[in-house]
Amino acid sequence: MFNHSNQQQAPFVMTPYNPPFYPDLTVFEHPSVSFDYPVEREFIRQRPGALFFYNIDTRMGATATLGAGGNYQYVSRIPGFGRWTHIVGTANGALLFYNADSGVGATATLDAGGNYRYVGSLSGFGRWTHIVSANQGSLLFYNADTGIGATATLDAGGNYRYVSRIPGFGRWTHIVGSANGALLFYNADSGVGATATLDAGGNYRYVGSITRFGSWTHIASANQGSLLFYNANTRVGATATLDAGGNYRYVGSLSGFGRWTHIVGLANGALLFYNADSGVGATATLDTGGNYRYVGSLSGFGRWTHIAGV
Repeated sequence: MFNHSNQQQAPFVMTPYNPPFYPDLTVFEHPSVSFDYPVEREFIRQRPGALFFYNIDTRMGATATLGAGGNYQYVSRIPGFGRWTHIVGTANGALLFYNADSGVGATATLDAGGNYRYVGSLSGFGRWTHIVSANQGSLLFYNADTGIGATATLDAGGNYRYVSRIPGFGRWTHIVGSANGALLFYNADSGVGATATLDAGGNYRYVGSITRFGSWTHIASANQGSLLFYNANTRVGATATLDAGGNYRYVGSLSGFGRWTHIVGLANGALLFYNADSGVGATATLDTGGNYRYVGSLSGFGRWTHIAGV
């Protein structure tokens, strides 16, 4: 399905330049586990959101929409995909597909109605363990083994442009990008984190470090910089905000979550929870202040290995 040639420059793993992880003694309040729930606020950005589902074993895909109020609607099934290890959605409606084994990629778009359109293929990628989107269509690539990173942009039409390579990163297990351009880095083994920004042109800027995080298995960004932290082992969560300047603020803790294998946040503030083992799901919302609201449960999902939101 992805067989068109596109020779735009893709990030290679070479030895480049830019800021490493700078140790900073500033300590931010971190998501901790307690029993206070956040106070719900009413405002959520009223913009459409769409979801792309993919199964790496069957090469099957599907699309759906998820409104700002957490209302889910299935759209269509799409067969015949290639093999992809990473799929990333951007806030401007583009999708990036990447195969870490072969170094090939492809781009597509997903409109507000959940309609999928293939754009073209990419080749010559380096080896990356993480790819995240921040801002409206900026991308950060990271290799946890080498500490190398790179940036690129992906416009609303699915057109890819390489920007720069970045060496000297620390060791991170999770990287999350938000639609306001902020980035959160987190190491689940050490409990340390850091923040940075990625502008609309794909230019990276380090902001500062964060220490004494709790233990989290999943971190999702929704709305314009709100964060949901979740631990699949303890079923507890927490919320925080990350503003456009990369400034982190803890909001509150949550308890009583179910068991989820995937959590996806959208720029409209909606969240999708999914359990790949049981086929059940749920939706919720996260407002601009980081206040969480549960919406409802979903059942009858197929088996999906990747879910990306735009």
